Amino acid sequence: MLNVLEFNSTRKRMSIIIKDEQGKIILLCKGADSIIEERLSAKSRDSQGFKKTQESVNVWAEEGLRTLFLAEKYLDPKTYNAWN
Repeated sequence: MLNVLEFNSTRKRMSIIIKDEQGKIILLCKGADSIIEERLSAKSRDSQGFKKTQESVNVWAEEGLRTLFLAEKYLDPKTYNAWN
């Protein structure tokens, strides 16, 4: 684990940055579905996997259940180092 970005009510999400076994740097983010959806690429939002997931989340929300989304992004080492 490289970094932890703690949850707060402004961001409405929590993130960690890790380096995997192959040395790839990955940002993992969990948060409210609406917050995560805003940050997804158009390709991800248009995917069948996302559409199916969103349908399930909508059903669960109608039942009053709380849901969280988990997203990942691979980071270029240069970008990570500049941010860090």
